[in-house]
Amino acid sequence: MSNLICVAVLVASTLIANVNAGYMVQGSCPDDENGRPYHPGDQWNEGCYSCTCSTGFYGCNERFPTCTYPDGCMKVYNDDGCEIMAVMENQADQVCDPMYCVM
Repeated sequence: MSNLICVAVLVASTLIANVNAGYMVQGSCPDDENGRPYHPGDQWNEGCYSCTCSTGFYGCNERFPTCTYPDGCMKVYNDDGCEIMAVMENQADQVCDPMYCVM
């Protein structure tokens, strides 16, 4: 029995490691804003995530990357709190180029 638990933990940790900047939920898909359940193949946005319903689970991945910008840049967020870009601190009309981004 303890070997079975170890295998289950190993599989779960592998699944979590493969879901980069997102998450998976086992079970039925949630309901939409009108109370109707999502069905396999349905897609929706949930905050900063884009989600897809599958049979027996649903998964969500970030829609926007998280970036690192040079000094003097200020990150800009949308209404959901998702990072969408950066601008110069003293010149808000000048967009900063990211040094690197991760999804």
